Amino acid sequence: MKRKFLFYIILTIILFTILLITCSTNIYAAYPKLVSKLVSGFESIKAWIIKIATPAAAVAVRFRNFHEKI
Repeated sequence: MKRKFLFYIILTIILFTILLITCSTNIYAAYPKLVSKLVSGFESIKAWIIKIATPAAAVAVRFRNFHEKI
């Protein structure tokens, strides 16, 4: 009786370990919370830089055309 109980406990632990090892890559395939916040922060910074740089580039092109006419 005691031997059978010990066998079932060991078998359960082995099966749980195998299940944990095989499924762990699928479970943690997404970004962690901190990394996703950093990625979204850098994406918003990139958007702001593009919004700021676009009018500056237009002014630079216009200023160059003005100098060419002189």
